[in-house]
Amino acid sequence: MIEIAVKATTANLGPGFDCLGLALDIENRVRFTESDMDFEDKNNLIYMSAKKVFDSVGKAMPFIHIEQEINIPICRGLGSSAACIAAGCTAGNALSAANLSIDELIKMGTEIEGHPDNIVPAFLGGFTVSSQDEDRVVYFRKEAYEGFRYAVMYPEFTLPTSQSRGVLPKEIAFGDGVFNISRSSLLTAAMITGDGELLKYACKDAMHQPYRKSLVAGFDEITGRAHSLGALAAFLSGAGPTIIAVLPADDMGFESAMKKHLKGMAGNWTLNVAAASNTGVEIV
Repeated sequence: MIEIAVKATTANLGPGFDCLGLALDIENRVRFTESDMDFEDKNNLIYMSAKKVFDSVGKAMPFIHIEQEINIPICRGLGSSAACIAAGCTAGNALSAANLSIDELIKMGTEIEGHPDNIVPAFLGGFTVSSQDEDRVVYFRKEAYEGFRYAVMYPEFTLPTSQSRGVLPKEIAFGDGVFNISRSSLLTAAMITGDGELLKYACKDAMHQPYRKSLVAGFDEITGRAHSLGALAAFLSGAGPTIIAVLPADDMGFESAMKKHLKGMAGNWTLNVAAASNTGVEIV
């Protein structure tokens, strides 16, 4: 039996579309045990990811049983698919004795996911910047600053990534590109140094949130209320519908006040405050 622990991730962080990511201390556990029957759901993302490792080294995958302990909300923009992929690839690497490097697993996971922004922090933990250069994933990883907390707010409705990507424009104005380059650069500096004042400006975005927020009823109200309650920043997590507010570590009143506000809104919103996680996917 192999048990894998893997964290939730948030991507984009406002302006860092498809390149910035952060692991959060919200954890799934996945257990793999040998079975006398073949796995029924061949489209299961965990199974597919494990099998991809076996296939890459030319080994037959044994019959396995997969059991999950799920704490990462599904289809909410918190990296649930990346968590499945990272867990599956890690288990496949161990069970097959393939001995693939972490970079090889990240490349494989990116091929499955289609982009590395959630995959890299799911494998490595911490704050990450990632990019695809032809067939290679190039990334930077830094221990997440421990002086921020993250108010994770999500409604009962889900938002598939395909739907959220469908509202994005095919082109953006040159000025919007410059706007996002400057903010994502500021955001990288803020996340490395823990500069909360920079963060107040850095999470503004002109590339995806203006289009996606139409799919998340209450986005402007929630982000506006978060700022009025002292949040350093507020942004759509990944493709949504989760909204994350970044809080200073010494904030004590945000959670209760924001929960009270969310109760008065449609959508049956849940709020949990999490820390960043510097722990990547691991066999426990």
